[in-house]
Amino acid sequence: MIKKIYEKVGDNLIITIPLKTNRANPYDDEYRPEMDNVIGLYEGPYENGLCYRIDMDYKGKPDQWTDYFFKLDGSKEEFDEMCKYLGVDSVITSRE
Repeated sequence: MIKKIYEKVGDNLIITIPLKTNRANPYDDEYRPEMDNVIGLYEGPYENGLCYRIDMDYKGKPDQWTDYFFKLDGSKEEFDEMCKYLGVDSVITSRE
Protein backbone atom coordinates (compact mmCIF):
# COMPACT_ATOMS: atom_id res chain seq x y z
CA MET A 1 0.00 0.00 0.00
CA ILE A 2 1.32 3.45 -0.90
CA LYS A 3 1.66 5.81 2.05
CA LYS A 4 -0.81 8.64 1.59
CA ILE A 5 0.98 11.97 1.99
CA TYR A 6 -1.90 14.18 0.88
CA GLU A 7 -5.57 14.56 1.64
CA LYS A 8 -8.42 16.92 0.90
CA VAL A 9 -10.18 18.40 3.94
CA GLY A 10 -13.08 20.57 2.85
CA ASP A 11 -11.61 23.10 0.42
CA ASN A 12 -8.03 22.55 1.71
CA LEU A 13 -5.21 20.38 0.43
CA ILE A 14 -3.21 18.91 3.34
CA ILE A 15 0.27 17.61 2.47
CA THR A 16 2.36 15.66 4.99
CA ILE A 17 6.09 16.38 4.77
CA PRO A 18 8.43 14.58 7.18
CA LEU A 19 10.59 17.04 9.16
CA LYS A 20 13.28 14.35 9.58
CA THR A 21 14.85 11.85 7.19
CA ASN A 22 18.01 9.76 7.06
CA ARG A 23 21.28 10.62 5.40
CA ALA A 24 22.47 8.28 2.68
CA ASN A 25 25.96 7.45 1.55
CA PRO A 26 26.25 5.72 -1.83
CA TYR A 27 29.57 4.24 -0.67
CA ASP A 28 28.30 2.89 2.67
CA ASP A 29 24.81 1.35 2.95
CA GLU A 30 25.16 1.20 6.75
CA TYR A 31 25.51 4.99 7.09
CA ARG A 32 21.98 6.26 7.86
CA PRO A 33 22.07 8.94 10.60
CA GLU A 34 18.99 11.11 11.03
CA MET A 35 18.97 14.59 9.50
CA ASP A 36 16.54 17.45 9.06
CA ASN A 37 14.50 17.13 5.86
CA VAL A 38 13.30 20.75 5.75
CA ILE A 39 15.09 24.10 6.04
CA GLY A 40 13.80 27.66 6.04
CA LEU A 41 15.25 29.91 3.32
CA TYR A 42 15.10 33.69 3.67
CA GLU A 43 16.16 35.68 0.61
CA GLY A 44 14.47 38.93 1.56
CA PRO A 45 11.15 40.40 2.62
CA TYR A 46 8.38 38.50 0.88
CA GLU A 47 10.91 36.10 -0.69
CA ASN A 48 11.09 33.28 1.82
CA GLY A 49 9.68 29.89 2.70
CA LEU A 50 10.55 26.24 3.17
CA CYS A 51 12.86 24.02 1.10
CA TYR A 52 14.04 20.42 1.24
CA ARG A 53 17.58 19.82 2.48
CA ILE A 54 19.97 18.06 0.12
CA ASP A 55 22.34 15.70 1.94
CA MET A 56 25.94 16.46 0.99
CA ASP A 57 27.60 14.90 4.06
CA TYR A 58 28.91 11.91 2.09
CA LYS A 59 30.98 14.36 0.00
CA GLY A 60 32.23 16.19 3.09
CA LYS A 61 30.35 19.34 2.06
CA PRO A 62 27.66 21.41 3.80
CA ASP A 63 24.06 20.47 3.02
CA GLN A 64 22.37 22.34 0.17
CA TRP A 65 18.69 23.06 -0.39
CA THR A 66 16.13 22.86 -3.16
CA ASP A 67 13.92 25.63 -4.46
CA TYR A 68 10.92 26.45 -2.28
CA PHE A 69 8.22 23.84 -1.90
CA PHE A 70 6.30 26.34 0.26
CA LYS A 71 6.51 30.12 -0.25
CA LEU A 72 5.57 32.13 2.83
CA ASP A 73 5.99 35.52 1.17
CA GLY A 74 5.97 37.08 4.62
CA SER A 75 8.09 39.43 6.67
CA LYS A 76 11.30 38.41 8.45
CA GLU A 77 9.33 38.21 11.71
CA GLU A 78 6.73 35.88 10.15
CA PHE A 79 9.52 33.74 8.68
CA ASP A 80 11.35 33.47 12.03
CA GLU A 81 8.08 32.60 13.79
CA MET A 82 7.34 29.82 11.27
CA CYS A 83 10.83 28.29 11.58
CA LYS A 84 10.69 28.40 15.37
CA TYR A 85 7.21 26.85 15.44
CA LEU A 86 8.29 24.03 13.10
CA GLY A 87 11.66 23.56 14.81
CA VAL A 88 13.61 23.87 11.56
CA ASP A 89 16.94 25.55 10.89
CA SER A 90 17.05 28.53 8.57
CA VAL A 91 19.52 30.20 6.24
CA ILE A 92 19.59 33.79 5.09
CA THR A 93 20.90 34.43 1.60
CA SER A 94 20.43 36.74 -1.34
CA ARG A 95 19.73 35.99 -4.98
CA GLU A 96 22.28 38.64 -5.98
